[in-house]
Amino acid sequence: MNTSTFFENLKRYAAVLVFFTAINLITSPNNLWVVWPALGMGIALLKDLLDLTSSKRCG
Repeated sequence: MNTSTFFENLKRYAAVLVFFTAINLITSPNNLWVVWPALGMGIALLKDLLDLTSSKRCG
C-alpha cells in the first residue's frame, strides 16, 4: 500500500462516518449506534496505517 491509497481510504472513512452520523442523529438521536461502525472501520484503517508504516521501514 502506498501513502495516496491510505489517504483515499481515510477520506472515504470520514465521508461515510459523516453520512452515518447524520442518519443516526436524524433517526435516533438518543441511541448513538454510529460508534460501532466507526470502531470497525477504524480498526481497518489502523491496519492500513500499520501496513503502510511497516512497508516504509522494510524498503
